[in-house]
Parts: sequence; C-alpha cells; structure tokens
Amino acid sequence: MLIVVMQHTPGEVCPLNHWFIGAALASFFLMSGYFSARHLWSAEASRWVRRRLRCLLIPYAFWCVLYWTLSGAPLRAGVVCEIFGLGTCPMLTPMWFVRDLILFTLISWLFIHCRMALCGLGLFCLFLPRWMHSMAWPAPYLFGDFVLGIMLAQVAPGFLKFWEHLPLSVHGAVILAGAGLVCMGSAKAQLVPSSFSGLIVAGIFSLGVIAQRMSSVWAARLAEWAEGSFFVYCSHIFVLIALIGAETLFPEAWPVWVWWGLTPGIYALCRGMYLLLRQFCPIALVVMTGGR
Repeated sequence: MLIVVMQHTPGEVCPLNHWFIGAALASFFLMSGYFSARHLWSAEASRWVRRRLRCLLIPYAFWCVLYWTLSGAPLRAGVVCEIFGLGTCPMLTPMWFVRDLILFTLISWLFIHCRMALCGLGLFCLFLPRWMHSMAWPAPYLFGDFVLGIMLAQVAPGFLKFWEHLPLSVHGAVILAGAGLVCMGSAKAQLVPSSFSGLIVAGIFSLGVIAQRMSSVWAARLAEWAEGSFFVYCSHIFVLIALIGAETLFPEAWPVWVWWGLTPGIYALCRGMYLLLRQFCPIALVVMTGGR
C-alpha cells in the first residue's frame, strides 16, 4: 500500500518504486485469486460471488461518485461512463484497481464449469501487456496473475505453508537477489522491471516470513498497521489533493523527496480516519469499504 501511495504522489516517480509497483500489483492479484479459489469452486460459489461483488461495487460507486461531486459534478454526454470507468479510465483514476478486481471475479465465476478454459485464458493473458498503456480496460496480465493464483490454490493448496517453512537462508537469498537486481536497474543497467518481477513478488512474500521468524510481536504489529488498507487505498488520493492545495500556499513547489517522505504520513492519516470511523461510525464503513 505504501508503494501504491508513493506511486500517486506528484513529481517524479521514485527510482526504486519504478521497480516495485508492478510486483506489488502482481502480488495483490495473485493473492486475490489464491484466496478466491476455494470459494469459486465451492457449492456456494454463486452466493459468495454475489456477496463479493456487493462488497466491491458499493465502495467503488461511493468513492467514484464522491470524487465526481467534489470535482463540481460536471454534466455532459457520457459522464456516467467517465465516473465509473466504462470504456474509459475512471474519473477517480486509482479506482481502476477495484473495477478490474470486480471483472476478474465475475469472469472467473462465469468459467466455473470449465476450469481448463479459464486456466488457458489466464495463462494466455499473463503475457499480454495493457492495451495502448490505457486504463480504460482491465490489464490482461493482471487477469493472468489472478488466474495464476487460482491455479496455485488448486495444484498446491498448502503452498503458503510450504513457503513459510522454507529455511531462512532461502528467504534471505530471494530478498538479496531481488534487492541486487533493483539496485542494478536503478543504476541504469540494461534491465527492465518485467524481467525479474517474479523474483520481487517472491521477495515480498519472504519479507513477511522473515518478519515473523525474527519477531512475532513485530509481525503482529505490521499486520495491525495493515488493517484498513482498502480504506487507505480509496481515500489517500483525497489527502494527496488536499496536500497539493497546501503546496500552492508556499512560494516554491515541494521537492520530490518531500512527497516521498510524506508517504508514510499519508498512510497513517488515512488509517487514523479509518480507526475513528470504525469506533464512532462503523455503519459508514459498510458504504466506504463494503463492510470490511
């Protein structure tokens, strides 16, 4: 989530973030597919899909309409498509993420009785780039990551336990190798992010294992800080807009390193709002986060 927030800050993209953002997105959709698999192939799949879509569509509509309202509620032809990202990038751009997850879940459910076709389609899409670099339509390769997660849950349901119990030296090696490649890439070496994104994805999973092995208390604290990350995702852009407005009060624009440094504070502020709502107005979270 910190990687995503940093990606949306004004100014130049942080050199390190350039290499992590793709792996972060791949990790999310991979995990989404992995944890959705047991529901999609269960006898209650249809009921689960309805509940899942409701939990995603309600906050998606809320945040998109909120942004449209705060931007002056412009009325013009095709405004509904602009607001909700139907054939175009959503007006609240970061919400493409939720839109794509909704579609990936629905498509996977439609193929519920033809797993081979779903797996074949997913593997095919895994190697396709985003069309014309536009967020008007879902990225095929992210659908491929989602299906890859479903396949992993089917062929290796105990994969997470297996990964967790690998020797610490293996996890350390994965992280060191990924960090070395990122440093080389940031130093203008002839590398492209997609050439080793899988290694960074593995490194993200290994970081959690190392945190757990080194200190269960620290790992629990990290999990606690991650609570409400969906709310952070949906709301952080509004905090960024407010900060951009505050920047205009200064004689000079803030350096990019200031924005990068503000990233943890933006996360903490949004999470603080989440905790306040959870304590004093939990019903609001039903609309803002689908009840999560």
